[in-house]
Amino acid sequence: MEPSKVKERYQAWKHQGPTRSLARCDSTDLFPQMVPQNQLNIHSHICPKAPEVLFDDRSTYFNGVDDDQYQQPMSARAPSASLSRQLSSTSLNQSMNRISSSENGPLRIRFRPLDLSVIAPMKENRARSYNSITNMKHKDYINLLSDELILSIFKYLPRASLAAMSQTCRRLRSLTHDPILWCRVDMSRKHVESCYLRDVLLRGTVVLKMYQTTIHGSSIYSPNRNTWFTKLQFLDLTLATISPECLLSLMSVCRSLRKLSLETLPLSLAIFEKLASNAQLDTLNLTMCTGIDLDCCSILTGQMKHLRYLNLGWTQLSDQCVHFICRTMQASIEQLTLSGFRQGMTDECVENLTRRAVRLRVLDLSDSSLLTDKSVASVLRNCLHLEHIAFSRCYAIAPIAYASLKQSRHLTSLDIFGVVDDRGLQKLHSLLGSSIALNQQRFSYVARPTYGLRRTSIWGLRTRP
Repeated sequence: MEPSKVKERYQAWKHQGPTRSLARCDSTDLFPQMVPQNQLNIHSHICPKAPEVLFDDRSTYFNGVDDDQYQQPMSARAPSASLSRQLSSTSLNQSMNRISSSENGPLRIRFRPLDLSVIAPMKENRARSYNSITNMKHKDYINLLSDELILSIFKYLPRASLAAMSQTCRRLRSLTHDPILWCRVDMSRKHVESCYLRDVLLRGTVVLKMYQTTIHGSSIYSPNRNTWFTKLQFLDLTLATISPECLLSLMSVCRSLRKLSLETLPLSLAIFEKLASNAQLDTLNLTMCTGIDLDCCSILTGQMKHLRYLNLGWTQLSDQCVHFICRTMQASIEQLTLSGFRQGMTDECVENLTRRAVRLRVLDLSDSSLLTDKSVASVLRNCLHLEHIAFSRCYAIAPIAYASLKQSRHLTSLDIFGVVDDRGLQKLHSLLGSSIALNQQRFSYVARPTYGLRRTSIWGLRTRP
């Protein structure tokens, strides 16, 4: 009988359905075999779930297998080599003869379970029993490594993996708390409990970035320690959400800060008093901070003697505070931003400021509406090391006054956004020469931890391992 007719008879018997209930069969684990008419009392009708692929033009599906062999136990069956020879010796014509012998009666197909280990066994030298694998004594290879090697591996793990490793055993817990693994931590854009922040600081963190981080809690004081200080030297709290109490407790445990960013945070006199305890503080970013009064300004200019980079842009200082800062500014200042004081910054303030801060290299006085040509002359006369200056949106200064800055030896860039149009910029550029670039920095970068595309570092230091 042709395979097409076999398929037709199979479809006919499939629609008729089985004569009794059938056990569930899986086509991937079963081996099909043709059943003669006289053995119907042993086997059931065609399984309705039999796959259509059984009737493809493949000789292996119709190769006969000796029934007597499968009636024997598994251990008494023929080895794989003899079985393979038996399967290969049966040709497709013999299989077709068996099918043709059953033309008068219904077509029956029997499914038998197939032991794959008999047909395709593993090599004797590679075979392993399940019991030998499970009963094999396991070796703890991690404990065979030295602490230095484990720490060198842990450097490449994220903080979440380190926290999971610390819960395995005491040795790994002590190694995961090593200060070398927590020297640089980046918790940007996360919600952090104050107790977790305390645990991180106790592990010896030196560089900590918390950009847009929300800190829950009112204190980071340790209940088991009366007095403790962190090793923090670089701290970025730009755009962070933290309560004034928690910020005060954080500043209370810091004595080694060198660079600090508190942009947009509310400040108080107590916080400035704690900041003054950091004798090595040289960079301070207070952009858009609130709560700075005259007493805070006195601490800023009187006790922080080593400040070199200071940003006070858009801090909403009163006119009295602006005048006080310009009169008492430290001589160590090299980069300063005093932008956004539309009515507070005057020509007299610029004169007092440039006389005291003789080391100024970068000065930003943008958005100061009361400044005139006298301020440009004061800067040119007193700031001999000036490299960059910004007078953006200072509309009271005549554009021709900027041409006098050509006499400055070290000046390389001038920002005057919003003052002149493109045609005026071209004319001014011809007057200043090619050594002075115009309108290169739209926003101030003084004392800011990140600027431009450097998002994974603060002040040039990487915060991720």
